[in-house]
Amino acid sequence: MRIEELLAQHEHDEAVERLYRLGEAAERAGDLREAAVRFRVAADQRLGDAALRLARVLFALGENAEAARWCRLAVADGFEEAEELIRENSEARQRFLEHAARVLVGAPTFDWVPAAAPVGRVEPSEVQERTQALRALDRRYGGIACYPLVLEHLHAVEPFIVVGGEEMWTAVAEVHELAGWTAFDSGMPGAALPHFSRALTLARQAENESLIASVLTRAGRMFLHHNAPEDALKAFQLGFVAAHNSWADRRELSDPQRAIASLTAHAHGEDRVRARVLTLTALARNHLALGDPVTAGEFGAAAVATAVNLRSARVDDHLRWLDQEARDAGASVLVEHIAHRFARRS
Repeated sequence: MRIEELLAQHEHDEAVERLYRLGEAAERAGDLREAAVRFRVAADQRLGDAALRLARVLFALGENAEAARWCRLAVADGFEEAEELIRENSEARQRFLEHAARVLVGAPTFDWVPAAAPVGRVEPSEVQERTQALRALDRRYGGIACYPLVLEHLHAVEPFIVVGGEEMWTAVAEVHELAGWTAFDSGMPGAALPHFSRALTLARQAENESLIASVLTRAGRMFLHHNAPEDALKAFQLGFVAAHNSWADRRELSDPQRAIASLTAHAHGEDRVRARVLTLTALARNHLALGDPVTAGEFGAAAVATAVNLRSARVDDHLRWLDQEARDAGASVLVEHIAHRFARRS
């Protein structure tokens, strides 16, 4: 081969490699359509694992038939993990719904850690303020306009879940929920599911039933849009149960009798201490509203005893609300029980 031909081949190879790297950068930025364009050129030239990378992006875009074709080519090139990629994609919705069911019953679900360590300090309120601004942007301009910005926000704040508590877990869960929603609106249902899954995990860590219900409702709407009505129904049903459970996390209930029936029917296991305390506190509050200070005192005492080793600002808020209601009702025994909680903390 002449030197000119060698140089031309070298330049061609460099150009293809450059496109592959641009594909990687686009994928990291959340621009999966651009990533697919770049990876497709590299895959056509049989560069490394480009066919596998292209297939993964295409699955995330919901272009399953073409993705499967590139998977078969990747297997022929020696990348046997492409067969697993096909299997994983075909079962993605089922795995999500199984994960959601485990979340709903409070089973341990934390199966990942952030790739980076937290840098500096950020407050949950700051995370939520930025999320609200991005949510407003999504409502006005659509998911395509803001999905990359949501990812940028997520990458900055997700590391803080390892040093934060329930407020930070809730704040980052809301970012994952928005990332899933904007990915779906951007035509990337495959990219949306991992975000929804992590949102559920963090919401469970924070015992935030209403957020679990919100995430499942959004996932159900996505399933409906993509012609999976049975999966959508399952997501909606699980979301309904989570919404029902969230009654234990509300300060005011307009129907005490109905609230007591609901709270009693959804008892929590011993491993979900915070949820049990919130339920016991809500039961005490509603019995107090019915004019039954004795039963309210029993539930209040149980709540305080259950919370003895629990450190939770939300639990303390609920007990303070109960304390105020008990004082207004003249339930001195209940007030005394709650006082023990804060006496130990002082």
